[in-house]
Amino acid sequence: MSGNVPKLAGVCVVWRKNKGNIEVLMIKRGKDMSFLPGHHAFPGGSVDEEDRNCEIYGPYDEKVKSSFAGAIREILEETGYFPIKVEKNISKEELVKIWEKLHRKETHFGEIQKKFNLKINLDDYFFSGPWITPPGLSQRFETYFFFIEWKEHFLNIDNQITREVDLIEWDTPENILQRWHKKEISLSTPIAYILEQIETFSLPGAFQYLKKIPWDKDKYTYFHPRAGIHIFPLPAPPQTFFLNINSIVIGKKEMLIIDPGGGEEESLNEMIYWLEHFTKMGSKFMGICITHEHPDHANGAEALSQHFGIRKYPLSELFKKCEYPIGKIIRGKQFVLNDKYIPWIVDSIYTPGHTKEHFCYYETTTQTLIAGDMISSEGPVVIDPDDNGSMSEYMDSLNKLNQLNIDLLIPGHGMPWFYMPGNVIIEKLIQHRKHREERILNNIKKGITTFEELLSTSYDDVPPERYVLARQQLKAHLLDLKQRGLIDKDIPI
Repeated sequence: MSGNVPKLAGVCVVWRKNKGNIEVLMIKRGKDMSFLPGHHAFPGGSVDEEDRNCEIYGPYDEKVKSSFAGAIREILEETGYFPIKVEKNISKEELVKIWEKLHRKETHFGEIQKKFNLKINLDDYFFSGPWITPPGLSQRFETYFFFIEWKEHFLNIDNQITREVDLIEWDTPENILQRWHKKEISLSTPIAYILEQIETFSLPGAFQYLKKIPWDKDKYTYFHPRAGIHIFPLPAPPQTFFLNINSIVIGKKEMLIIDPGGGEEESLNEMIYWLEHFTKMGSKFMGICITHEHPDHANGAEALSQHFGIRKYPLSELFKKCEYPIGKIIRGKQFVLNDKYIPWIVDSIYTPGHTKEHFCYYETTTQTLIAGDMISSEGPVVIDPDDNGSMSEYMDSLNKLNQLNIDLLIPGHGMPWFYMPGNVIIEKLIQHRKHREERILNNIKKGITTFEELLSTSYDDVPPERYVLARQQLKAHLLDLKQRGLIDKDIPI
């Protein structure tokens, strides 16, 4: 987990009504920005020290007040828009001079507030936050989003494009989200989540649903990294050695649930909350699927099926549709999740190895792979021969998955790799397994003949608490090596 302390940040969600439609002000972040380059976002940024000294009224924490000051300063810097009521008349020429001084670091928002006698009361604004960037990224922020309706008397300077911003535009949430699904633009989870609430409930109706913040300190219950891809990191049982199990919901108007978790009370309550929220947004659930039948992935299916009346798809039904071309990907049942514009298309893919009956799911329009226990970001998954696991089948499945073009890979356990192509991850995993195999073969060539000595020398980089898992991995490797004729010694396992 990253030790980065999140920086305080403020963002303006500026909106207006245009011919009966809600439009929001968006920017495209500069391609040279260190954080989320090229992403579409709402204007905003980190709080400066001077922002903390502004006079802002309302019964709110100083963090919130400082974030608001930073948000107003940043939107003026980035876009030339100044969404604040000004009692004293300011000409556009004066605003341009202020904008130029901000960019030269010759003034700050506190000075602007005093010069124009700006009276700011946070009771006049709705805000959503804090959204705290997950650990693991090089930069983290504690961000508050402030919603401001654009008024005709507000001032703005046109076409103030800078190094930080490549594009400034007004657009409807519906249009922005369509462009996201077409992969024309990139959005982060908070931006996508806010846009979807506005699209569904309009404004100010969406405010009641933006009070729940799924990113809070070190608890992250929801990610929305691609259009129609919703990830819920549910707590994993202690005996699995993992921190979480990733449950996934795909689609929008029609939705498919994959790996609903272990059915523990905390996990069920979390999933029920979100699925009920999706139904309020007009979604319909078309089915529940699992990657395999291990309890931490599958046991929640029955409770959710009963609660919402959702059809469960057993693995046997996926097998009925399987095609078995030699040496190629084995596809099972395909799910088409219809929407107003572009459907989501999900292929089930037979991937034995971790268990004999294991499936991955590949969403074709976003090129997202739901990997189940083929892959984990919290350490290697176990290939247990005593549970019908097979190293040879596992490696074959990895190589077949690597034939897909994978933009986003969601592991069965641990944080997804949001900004690394999935094929890079799979290739690294293949090389890791080959390296382990080479260590085992080299130790056998050195004359090691007992299982325990082979375990201690081939897995000396594994923590002691994971030795019980390493034993099964070694068994799987030895059975595979013998099957391939690479060892002829009988090492009791």
